[in-house]
Amino acid sequence: MPRPEVFFVTPELQQVLENQPAKPPRSILDPFRAFILRWRREGRAYREIQQILAVECKVRVHHETLRRFINRRSKPRKVKPELEIEPATIPEPGAHASANPPAGKPGKLSPEEAAQQRALIQALRNKPVAVPEVRKRYEYNPDEPLTLERTKKDEKP
Repeated sequence: MPRPEVFFVTPELQQVLENQPAKPPRSILDPFRAFILRWRREGRAYREIQQILAVECKVRVHHETLRRFINRRSKPRKVKPELEIEPATIPEPGAHASANPPAGKPGKLSPEEAAQQRALIQALRNKPVAVPEVRKRYEYNPDEPLTLERTKKDEKP
């Protein structure tokens, strides 16, 4: 598996990135994002939110457009593994290791645990796979007519 490309942000590059003008919102719903997501968390229907936006905010959108907007923006964005940006100053090893990992996500494995996990995976990969024996129901012989052997599944009660 190819390693992800990693590059460091130099102070010059950081300054260039910070001096870029802010992009205008791509959706007319972006200014109302916080309200829309809160209303949805409170259990309001898409059509109800659509009506509130039309009456109170003078923003007319189809309820399906509203649904797609909510689905795309209610989840945090995923970082692409091919491109990871690291700051120019590299933190000391173990600086953030003392922080509690988020609930439901395991922390980083120790080298011994990682070695055990790799050994287990390798053992599972090398484990022989039991292939069930397939019994032929007929054999082709051009000189004889085709006959099938009856099995218990074929017999009628």
